[in-house]
Amino acid sequence: MSRYKVVVTDHLFSSMEEEREIFRGMGAELVVGQCRGEDETLALSRDADAILNTYAPMTATVIQALERCRVIVRFGIGVDNVAVATATERGIMVANTTDYCIDEVADQAMAFLLACARGLFPSARIARDAAWDFTRMPRLARIRGQMLGLLGVGRIGSAVAARAEGFGLRIIGHDPYLSDEAAREFEVQLVDLDALLKESDFVSIHLPLNSETTGMFGEAALGKMKPTAFLINVARGKIVNQAALCQALQQGKIAGAALDVLETEPPKPDDPIRRLDNVILTPHSAWYSEQSRVDMRRRAVGQVVSVLKGELPYSLVNKEVLQRIGMRNKG
Repeated sequence: MSRYKVVVTDHLFSSMEEEREIFRGMGAELVVGQCRGEDETLALSRDADAILNTYAPMTATVIQALERCRVIVRFGIGVDNVAVATATERGIMVANTTDYCIDEVADQAMAFLLACARGLFPSARIARDAAWDFTRMPRLARIRGQMLGLLGVGRIGSAVAARAEGFGLRIIGHDPYLSDEAAREFEVQLVDLDALLKESDFVSIHLPLNSETTGMFGEAALGKMKPTAFLINVARGKIVNQAALCQALQQGKIAGAALDVLETEPPKPDDPIRRLDNVILTPHSAWYSEQSRVDMRRRAVGQVVSVLKGELPYSLVNKEVLQRIGMRNKG
């Protein structure tokens, strides 16, 4: 009989056999599912010692019912689908997989910026037409000297700044958690949110999704942007009020948007965001490269292995849980 049960609630891989062998070597059974709803997740995970999770809902209800779970590790950076506060109350560690796709997401944000700035998508459509007429192109401005506003200047935001500097963009940022000293190291000038929205030619979102950021980018924020500005989102879809964004795009309040994430994924067939010519959409793929996929798997699995050995995960999200675990162990 196995000493431990490790559950994969859902995953994006063709096989989990490599992981199965790793856990078998330490006396753990790996149980793999593709859960979509709360009931499925709970049924699979109730008696797990450790959980590996992608998108399945690790809600407060699910976490309250876990009988002996020590750790929940996400295949990814964001933990917005995990009820972290409830996990902390239950003495369950929550970890994410940091540093695995920083370059990929920063590259995607920069690719979005360049595509918007150079009108690549409308020009590609024009080039396929018999007219072959550049005068049908949208208005383009030289990239050098334009302003990039970074909403969030953490690992990914600062990596975007490094890329943008090479194109001669001026860079400002808004991040209440970043010191002026750190911003200077990234060569980013910190400003308040209103200034960032009003001054930027490109606004690129690099924030986590939480109670403070959900829906923060709505009608009011969009109304402060330049009518020639573009919005880029490679973070989380629910940071942006999508109905307000569609309205702003349709009414010409901003020039366009490039989105890797949406409020609802995948979008419904009749979602208006899919029909707008001034929107670039990609299917939540900014994180992806073959190398990042390998990194994500190894780092997530490695953290579960560490916890089952009695160690801490390297990327513990809820550090305050350690006090609760210590009190529980003393008791």
